[in-house]
Amino acid sequence: MRFYTVLFCCLLIPNLFPQDSSQPRSPSPQAPYVEREEKQFNFYPGGKIDISAGARGSVKIIGWQKAVVHVEAEKVAYYLSEEQAKSELQHSPIRVRWTQTSATIVTPVSAASIEINLTVHVPGDKTDINAKINHGDFSIEGVNGWVEATIMTEGSLEAKSMSGYFSGTTLRGDINVEMTGTRWRGLEFAALTHNGSAHLQIPEQYSAALQFETRNGKILVDYPPQVVDGEPTPPDIVIRKNAQSLKASVGDGGSLIRLATYSGDVSLSKKE
Repeated sequence: MRFYTVLFCCLLIPNLFPQDSSQPRSPSPQAPYVEREEKQFNFYPGGKIDISAGARGSVKIIGWQKAVVHVEAEKVAYYLSEEQAKSELQHSPIRVRWTQTSATIVTPVSAASIEINLTVHVPGDKTDINAKINHGDFSIEGVNGWVEATIMTEGSLEAKSMSGYFSGTTLRGDINVEMTGTRWRGLEFAALTHNGSAHLQIPEQYSAALQFETRNGKILVDYPPQVVDGEPTPPDIVIRKNAQSLKASVGDGGSLIRLATYSGDVSLSKKE
């Protein structure tokens, strides 16, 4: 009997002590390393800015009432030690060249661990912009000008309070457009995504010609119907198999606002 008592105590003893903590643990994820830089220069309204973003990251354009361009860059390195991150970022310089009427901003093609986000303030009264982005989101707000934006792989397009001319395309990503004022003042607004949804918000008292198209999706309208001969008339959505399209005028009609997607929904709603 004494033998069994001793054996039972021996079995209990290991459980009275903590487990060996010398076992290897999975390393904690490396915190991102961030560097920031800024550049500012005088720039006349009516000039043109070319942006070529080879590195992953977003590009944001903001119009303001200054004859100045202000560039803010955020460079982020993921999954690297601080020493490795600094070394990688040294090989990813941002190049900015300018005169008072033209400028180029270039971020180089970088390793997958590097992300470069740009915020560029430009004269809102009149600035032309040509942006080509390899992988990342593009947004623009408060700019009157001739604007062309191309996202070559994946990223969303966002435009607010624009006028002039806008043409935007993305291979894979959503489109979000918000109009202000009473009409689109300019030649045309057109945006296309190959794979993603497109959404337009306009005020209730707004005038424009709308053209929506989806090859594989639905057109959704949450907007007050137009009144024709005293009768509310909802928009006529044409349905052909998986494709849907809409052509309609709101208010007094006007310049064309065109949204299209090959795969995804297109929606219209009232801006509150």
